[in-house]
Amino acid sequence: MDLTADFKAFQDLVQSSLINVTRSATQVSSQDLSFHRSSSEKLSRSLDRQNAHLLRLTSKLLKAATRDTQLKPPALQGQDDVEDNWRGIVDVVDGLLEKADSALDEFSGVIKPQSPTRQDTESPGPAKNAFGVQRWAKDNIPKPQTTFERQVNNSDDTPFKPLLQTKPHATIPLEESVGNAETGYKHPYAREIEDYQYPPSVYQFNEPTPFSPIDESKPIYVDTEEGVKDMLQDLRKAKEIAIDLEHNDQRSYVGLVCLMQISTRDKDWIIDTLKPWREKLQMLNEVFTDPSILKVLHGSNMDIIWLQRDLGLYIVGLFDTFHAACALQFPGKGLKHLLLQFANVHAQKQFQLADWRTRPLPQELLDYARSDTHYLLTIYDHLRNMLVQGSSANVNLTNYVLTQSKKEALQVYTRQPYDFETGGGPLGWLNLLTMRSTNTLSKEQLGVFRALHAWRDAKARELDEGVQYILPNRTLWLVAENMPTSALNFHHACRGEAKFVHNRIPEIVEVVKRGKCEGKDGKSHVELLDYCEKALGIPVRRPRKEKRDPPQTSYSGLGETLKQLAASRQTDSLNYDGVADIDNPVAVRSSASTFWGDIAPQHTQLPADIAAATEALSSILPLRHFTAQQEPVQDQAQIIPATHSTRVEEPVNSRTSLGAEDHLRSKASEIFTLHPSSQGKKRKADESDDEEGEAAPLAISSSAASTPIALSPQQPSSALPEYEAARAAKKSRKAEKKARKAAEKAAADAVAQNAAPFDYANAPSLLTATGDANGGGGPGAGGKGGQDTARRMNPFAKALDTTTGARRNKMGKELAGKSMTFKS
Repeated sequence: MDLTADFKAFQDLVQSSLINVTRSATQVSSQDLSFHRSSSEKLSRSLDRQNAHLLRLTSKLLKAATRDTQLKPPALQGQDDVEDNWRGIVDVVDGLLEKADSALDEFSGVIKPQSPTRQDTESPGPAKNAFGVQRWAKDNIPKPQTTFERQVNNSDDTPFKPLLQTKPHATIPLEESVGNAETGYKHPYAREIEDYQYPPSVYQFNEPTPFSPIDESKPIYVDTEEGVKDMLQDLRKAKEIAIDLEHNDQRSYVGLVCLMQISTRDKDWIIDTLKPWREKLQMLNEVFTDPSILKVLHGSNMDIIWLQRDLGLYIVGLFDTFHAACALQFPGKGLKHLLLQFANVHAQKQFQLADWRTRPLPQELLDYARSDTHYLLTIYDHLRNMLVQGSSANVNLTNYVLTQSKKEALQVYTRQPYDFETGGGPLGWLNLLTMRSTNTLSKEQLGVFRALHAWRDAKARELDEGVQYILPNRTLWLVAENMPTSALNFHHACRGEAKFVHNRIPEIVEVVKRGKCEGKDGKSHVELLDYCEKALGIPVRRPRKEKRDPPQTSYSGLGETLKQLAASRQTDSLNYDGVADIDNPVAVRSSASTFWGDIAPQHTQLPADIAAATEALSSILPLRHFTAQQEPVQDQAQIIPATHSTRVEEPVNSRTSLGAEDHLRSKASEIFTLHPSSQGKKRKADESDDEEGEAAPLAISSSAASTPIALSPQQPSSALPEYEAARAAKKSRKAEKKARKAAEKAAADAVAQNAAPFDYANAPSLLTATGDANGGGGPGAGGKGGQDTARRMNPFAKALDTTTGARRNKMGKELAGKSMTFKS
């Protein structure tokens, strides 16, 4: 299918397939899957195959999406990996959405596509903020802050003095309310905000005023001082106004207010706040501080700070719709949710992160900026009515919203100095360090991280650039972890980063070297967090231990334990500092036991003495001594004399079928076992004599055992005369026993042959015995007396002739290494 020619058909096909899959998947509840798995093995195998197939497809999609990017696709081996690597999956999806948004913006004309020649110039590429969101910053836009009447000075560490020149609607004069540098500057309108009484209309239920269709009118673009004055005349007549700001902090250290939107019930204004005369917008304080005019904003937390910092504007009589949504417990508190709920408008919030320094502004950005305030007053009407209806005698929701709104308006902007030691403040390194939830850094990595963070802040202040533009957080982490000390290593660790970073690689490498040296003798990760917590007096988030999958092994029991202990002592458990990783277990010998008590100390084992060990063993076992030079045959004959005369003729059997010399030679080299005399073994009655005779020759004295045994090939003989005599006696006893058994068997066979066979046909019945006193009787014999004397057979009699059962000490439990055989 050609997607460029028939995209609609392809879209319908994909949507219908998704609907069918979703409909089929929702027919079975996830709680019932375990039941269906247990009831059908075929279904269980099918589900496992589908799960594995989906994981493979997901892994392929992640790899394809992260190609030619710095993102590393997470490895998905099982279902648990999806949850463990969810943050990485979200980052990949966010990157895809950013690329799609950028492509749509270029296609729609919001952002002009870069030409090939422009791409070769110095450009940072699609910069990203701390959350990985593209801001579409451009290098070809001249910095507007260079044309301001009051030049930016980011190195000024003195307290911020309010820009306010005059104070309209004041109850306290400006000089008294502002303060001075010695006592500290204060909020100029603090008393007016605290004493402000909201108009009665805020507490009353009134029908919402519908908004006018946005297509029926156009916004008024204000970029001159005359236009501001004309707008001010219309704003004085209004009872409620809606205010919103568009901000950019990618290409400025503290940020810039680029646009201001103001709406009444029938008009919308868009004010350009990047003009050189921007501070003359303080004339708007005549309306912003007027107690008779209600100012409606949504999420004014940062708007209040930006108005003070850049324009010297303050607000008295603020109503924040965000706190109203919180009081009403809406599932969504953002302006996008309120626009959809009360105005049925789908806000395109991706434009919020556009580069608002662009001049002239594209029509799409103008429409988006206008929509933020065009519907806000109608939203206020609905929220006001809901607050009035939801309030009671004990809980007044309206008062709660107004109290929170006053707190927002009382905020004061202060300069944030950079604290290298503790990393405190919104610009310090501590916030970024605590965002890293896993994997602690080594001392050298921590030193590089802090040095790079300080260098980035100083460079951003000097050039009046955003810290993310100077060095993105992702690049900062990559450099801190890899610590490249050369340009080549830097390219390997941070491939594909912005050109601004690559143009300053030598400078960054020097910072890495300096930070590595400083961190070598510095505090560890945990010690530094403890120090910051004590110095700042605030709780600091600790990194959690990384979840590690158990190693795949076929060992179990003791083998598994030994393997884990061996793995814990490998070099993998040490980082490159030589410091052991605290996450890996290390076996340590215990000095006490809860069962046995104190354990004797284990001393270091000394090297074994071979000579002493051989001498000790020779005193116990008759070990043969092997030397390099074999002794002459004559000496061996002298040690062990020939004993041919003392030998007894043995019966011819399988054991003596060999020649006498071969038999003795094999016995001399045979491995034998000494049975301790204290451990007796139960024997059969008919074998007791044999065993006694067999055990006698094995009880060799220590003196005889310690004597070396050697046999002469010319005169083979036994080692001892007593041993030969015992063997001869044993042979004779075994021959007698065998003859006795043969005689008994022959007698039994003769008796069996002479016995008459039993006649089953004529034998009397045992179940229906007659009254014969002798146990017999023919048919018809009966009578009471006969029945008393008859020997009747009881088939269940043997069932009662049982013992009291097996003894518990023998059969009560299974004994290791023992067993019992039952015979019928």
